[in-house]
Amino acid sequence: MANPKLLNRKCKVCGTPFTTHDFRRWWCCPDCGVKYARQAQEKAREKAMAKRKRDEQQKIKAVKESLKTKHDHVKEAQAAVNKYIRIRDYGKPCISCGALPDYSVYGGSVDAGHYRSRGAAPHLRFYTLNIFSQCKKCNRYKGGNYSEYRKGLIAKLGIEKVEAIDSDNRTRHYTEHDLKRIKRIFSKKTRMLIKRKGL
Repeated sequence: MANPKLLNRKCKVCGTPFTTHDFRRWWCCPDCGVKYARQAQEKAREKAMAKRKRDEQQKIKAVKESLKTKHDHVKEAQAAVNKYIRIRDYGKPCISCGALPDYSVYGGSVDAGHYRSRGAAPHLRFYTLNIFSQCKKCNRYKGGNYSEYRKGLIAKLGIEKVEAIDSDNRTRHYTEHDLKRIKRIFSKKTRMLIKRKGL
């Protein structure tokens, strides 16, 4: 039987070059062998602890997810859609008054404003053609500044599309699965937009 190939290696503990026929050996002397074994045990313990921590975090996440109400899922889906709108319209003026919101701080002075409000038309709360960037003054302190919003929307989409939004009263029922999917889709679209725009 042929002798095993002689391997040239560097000790994983002290860095000393050595030769060996054992492909499993990575230490140059008995002392380094003991240290190497201890290091391997410590790494194994750290890896096991990290796995336990991940498992615990996943369990906690699963429990939190199971305790969420439909209202919680609606809020999360809306937050994902609103963030997408703010990134989509980044750098554009307010749909209502034409002022350029302060984009220097995320969410600084810009909202994702609904043309038909979520209260009046909850079925259009996630419809992106019903949502555009709007300064906080118009959205929060002028009740959405509806008349000016409509003018801005007509200029952007055309009268036919705006009238279609006005007359859209179709009932929409969102299940928990639908809401999770909306959140997932818009979160992904937002990440892609951020990357594409270099934000």
